[in-house]
Amino acid sequence: MQIRLIRSATLTVEIAGTTLLVDPWLAARGEGKSYSGRGPSPLVDLPLPAENLLDGIDAVLVSHLHSDHFDDVAQEILPRSMPILCHGRDREAIIAMGFDDVRAIGEGIMMGGVSIRTTDGRHGPPEVLEDMGDVSGFLIGAVSEPTLYWAGDTIICAEVENVLMAERPEIVVVHGCGALWKGKGPLVMDLPMIARALDLAHWAQVIVTHMDAVDHATVSRADLRAVAPSWPGSDRLLVPLDGESLSFAL
Repeated sequence: MQIRLIRSATLTVEIAGTTLLVDPWLAARGEGKSYSGRGPSPLVDLPLPAENLLDGIDAVLVSHLHSDHFDDVAQEILPRSMPILCHGRDREAIIAMGFDDVRAIGEGIMMGGVSIRTTDGRHGPPEVLEDMGDVSGFLIGAVSEPTLYWAGDTIICAEVENVLMAERPEIVVVHGCGALWKGKGPLVMDLPMIARALDLAHWAQVIVTHMDAVDHATVSRADLRAVAPSWPGSDRLLVPLDGESLSFAL
């Protein structure tokens, strides 16, 4: 398995001969929305032209419809025939965007030799959930490959803990920029929650993404790298740069 961080939550996963593009946010620097009023996101450029990201992509996974996970640029440049895999609640909205092959993942779907199913999470504390709406993560696996749990836009919660304990995935991707909405949060994992995820998944490699790209973030890569070496299990923590690829095997 090879995981390449593109930017923020966007990444590619190559597994068992299939390449997946997850949550494409393809706007150029400063040409998306502001989530705090401090300035337009994304705060950084893509590491390569957006069109080049589509080379070799077999399907796109969309966790939810927030603009930093499936933006107007992605909707414009993705081929209409590209398979879009999503939670069932988002299927009709994505069809309405003009895509021809939109598949609800439900309890599980196969893409080539790769199995994919959705997981649940909470996009912040109770007081923001009405604004944030429902989100999902993904469990991705294949024969002779490690299992990937891409937790998505979620804080540490019972849903995340249950997946970790029940599935014991070898690779865990968490979103770690903290972030606030109207002064409330975190919307995704902050430093204590990343440490908790590392402790809970004490057998796994934990990758932290969704960093240094949105204007409402409260945690940076620099913040994480400053404190993480003191954590038990920090040798299992990976904080990739935009464009960086990571390889994993059983």
